[in-house]
Amino acid sequence: MMTRYGFVYSLLLASYAGASELVVLDEIVTVGTKSEKSVEDQTTHVEVITSETIENSGASNLSEILNAAPWLYVSPSGKTISIRGTGHSDTLLLIDGKRVNGEFSKTYELERIASGMIDHIEILKGSSGLLYGSDAMGGVINVITKKPQNETVSGTLSMIGGSEKAGADLVVSGKVDKLSYRMYADYLNRDAYTKSKTTDVKVMQSGVEKSPSALTGTSSSSFGKLRSALKDSYGIANDYTDNLETKNVGAFLAYEFSDVFSAYVDASFLEEQKDGLYVSDSYATGYKNGTNTIMAKSIPAHQYDDNQRFNIATGFDYVPNESLHVKYNLAYSKYEKDRKVYTPLWSELGYGSLEASLSSLNISTLEYLTNDAQFTWTIDDQNRIVTGAEHRINNVTSTAYDVDDRTYTGAFIQHEYSPFEKLHLVYGVRYDSTSTDEEETSLSIGATYDLLESVKLRASYAQGFRSPDDRELYVNQTNPNGKKMLGATVIDTSTGKTSSYDLKSETSETTEVGFVAHGENWMWDVALFDTKIDDRISQVSYTNYNTFENISDSEIKGVETTLDMGVTDALRMQLGYTYQEAKNKTDDTKLSDVPEKIASLSLRYTPIKNLEFRTTTKYIGEQRGTDDEHVGGFSVSNVKVIVKELFKNTDVFAGIDNIFQKETPEYLGLLPEAAYYVGFNYTF
Repeated sequence: MMTRYGFVYSLLLASYAGASELVVLDEIVTVGTKSEKSVEDQTTHVEVITSETIENSGASNLSEILNAAPWLYVSPSGKTISIRGTGHSDTLLLIDGKRVNGEFSKTYELERIASGMIDHIEILKGSSGLLYGSDAMGGVINVITKKPQNETVSGTLSMIGGSEKAGADLVVSGKVDKLSYRMYADYLNRDAYTKSKTTDVKVMQSGVEKSPSALTGTSSSSFGKLRSALKDSYGIANDYTDNLETKNVGAFLAYEFSDVFSAYVDASFLEEQKDGLYVSDSYATGYKNGTNTIMAKSIPAHQYDDNQRFNIATGFDYVPNESLHVKYNLAYSKYEKDRKVYTPLWSELGYGSLEASLSSLNISTLEYLTNDAQFTWTIDDQNRIVTGAEHRINNVTSTAYDVDDRTYTGAFIQHEYSPFEKLHLVYGVRYDSTSTDEEETSLSIGATYDLLESVKLRASYAQGFRSPDDRELYVNQTNPNGKKMLGATVIDTSTGKTSSYDLKSETSETTEVGFVAHGENWMWDVALFDTKIDDRISQVSYTNYNTFENISDSEIKGVETTLDMGVTDALRMQLGYTYQEAKNKTDDTKLSDVPEKIASLSLRYTPIKNLEFRTTTKYIGEQRGTDDEHVGGFSVSNVKVIVKELFKNTDVFAGIDNIFQKETPEYLGLLPEAAYYVGFNYTF
C-alpha cells in the first residue's frame, strides 16, 4: 500500500517539475528495416531516445538512460534489461549496428557504455530474426555514437559528481577536406551501494545443515576445528551494486574517396575493474571429511573482476546512383575477463592464506570476427529491396570451458512495397545456420495504413530465435555462489550429471497491432502484442549442480501506450503504461522476473528561458521470483534542474535520484537512497 501511495505522491510532485522530449515521428532510423525510414513509417514498433534527452538526462551510462524510458524495465542492479517481458539474453545490443562482445550471460554491458559517447538510441520491440538472426527475440537496442558534424573542430566536455559516482566525458570531432574524425574518452567511478546484512552460517555434516556451534566431533577433527573457528553468524557490509571503475577511449576516421565511395575505421578500448562483497550460497572449506570437501553455506565472499575489451571495425559505402547502395563491414572484438572470488573468512575455513581460499576462477578470452554485407536497391518510390549476408566466427578460450570455434552464417532478403498510396508493406525471409548443425528460417511481414492524415495503423508478424550460447552448452566451473555450473553437453559424474542434454534453439513468434496518432503538439501510441516462445532455455538447479535445459513453452502478451503532449507552453508531459501477462504454458504458471505493470510519468517545466525543472517517476509492478517467491512492486522518483548557458556554451545541472528514498525488493538488488549529483556540459 505504501508503494502505491508513494507513487501517487511522486506524481503530484512531478506535476510541478518536468522531464521528456516529444517523440519525433519523422526521426530517420535504420534499426527496423536496415534502410533509412522514419519512426512513423515503421511496421514494427520502434522508439528513439534522442540526443537532447540523453544530454539533459544526467545519466552517466546506458543503463541509467534506458532506465528512464517509460517502456523498458532495467533491474535496480542495472545489469539486465527486459523488453516486453523477455529476458536480457533475448535482447540484442548493437553499437552502430554491430554486435557487442562481452559477458557470457550478457550482463553488465549497460554500465560499460558511457552516455557521453552516445548520440541517440534506436529501440526495436519484438522478434526480429529476419534482420539480425540469433538473439533478437525480444528486441534490439542500437546505440548510435556521435559522429563528426562540422567542418571545424567541435566537441563536448561533460563532468558529473555526486554521492555515489564521478565521471567525465570528452568528445572531439571535425572534418579536414574529405577526412572526418571523432575521438572520445570517458571515465566513470561508482561506489558500491552497501547495507548491513547478517549471515546465518551453516556447515554440511552427514547431509544435514548445522550451525557451526552444533557440529559434532573431536576438537582435532575437521568438524571440531570448524566448530571452534566459525561463528554461527556474521555481520557484513553487503554490496548490492559493485564498486565500478570504467575507462573508455575510441577513435573514428572516415574518408570520402569520391562522391560515390567512402570508407571508415573505428576502434575503441575498454578497461573495467569492479568488486563486491556478498554472501555466497555455498563455499568449499579447506577441510575434508574422508575424500569429500566439507561445504559451508552463507559465507561472506568477495568477487574481483578485471576486464578489457578491444574493438576495431572497417568498412565502406558505395552509392553509384540514387537507386543503389552497397555497404560492407568487417569487425573484430576481443574481450578478456579475469574474475576471482575469495572469502575474508579464509582462516576460519581452514585455508593458509586469502589466495588459497579461491573458490571461483574465470579467466577467459572471447573473440568475434564478423563479416557483413548489405545491398539496397530502390526501384522506385513504391519498391525497395534490401538483401544482406553475415558470417560470424566466435572463439573462446576459458578456464570455464574449452570449445572449438563456433560459426554463424545468415542471409536475408526484404521487400518494401507500397501497392496503394496509403498502404505500405515490408516482408522478407532469412536463413541461418551454425557450426553446431542448427538451421533456422525466419519470416516477417508488416504493414502500415494511413487511416487519416494524423492516424496511422500498424500490424506485424515476426519470427525470431536464439541459439544456445557457449556458456549454456559447454560451461564447467564453480560459480561465484559456490555451486557447480555445468553446460548441457557436459558430463560430470562426481556431481551426479551422468548424461548430456540436447539443447535446442529457442524460437519465437510475435504478433502486434496498434496505431499512432499525432497533432501539432502531441502524440499517442498504442500497441497490443503477443510473443510465443517455444523451447525456452532456462537454468535448472539440481542438488549438486546447475545446468541448462529446454523446459517450457511460454507466452507474453500485453498492451503498452505512451502519451506525449505539451500541457502549456512551459510544461511538457509524457505518460507511459505497460501491462504484460507472462506465462509458462507447460505448467500454466507465471514466468519469473517479469513485472506485470510498468507505469511512468515524466515532465519538463520551463518557467523562464534557460531554466528547466525535470522529473521522472516510474512504477515497476509485482513479479514472480525464480524460486516462485512473491516480489513486490516499487516506485522511484528522480528530479533534476538544468540551467542552460549559465556560462558561455555551458549548461549546469543538479539532481537527486530516488528522492523519496524508496526501497526496492532485495531480490532485485537495492537502489541507493536519495543519491544526489551535480555536473556540467560544455560545448565548443
